[in-house]
Amino acid sequence: MILRYTFLLFFISCANNFKLNAQTQAKMNQTAITSYKKADTELNKVYQKVLKILSESEKTLFIKAQKDWLKFRDSHCNFEIEQYKGGSIQPLIFYNCLEEKTRQRINDLNSILKEESR
Repeated sequence: MILRYTFLLFFISCANNFKLNAQTQAKMNQTAITSYKKADTELNKVYQKVLKILSESEKTLFIKAQKDWLKFRDSHCNFEIEQYKGGSIQPLIFYNCLEEKTRQRINDLNSILKEESR
């Protein structure tokens, strides 16, 4: 019962995030993919900015940390969708998860930039 309510609340919050008012599952899935791709593009830009301000030894560690974070993000989102396996909502849940985790990482990287600019 709690799982149903959690899913319902999650679905409602996802639906509220769609600016294109997608009304079919396929359109909602495509909107989620597009939103994730935007976030991924932004992440890559911020990542490059951070790389530019790091020393060589920091760069090596940062690149490894980013690769590890990408593995974590993908594994986490694969875990999140497992219960929807085979369902038409699975891509929506997956790409929303990817976008959410990516935006969190963008915030983390922007914090590094802010600290370095002081």
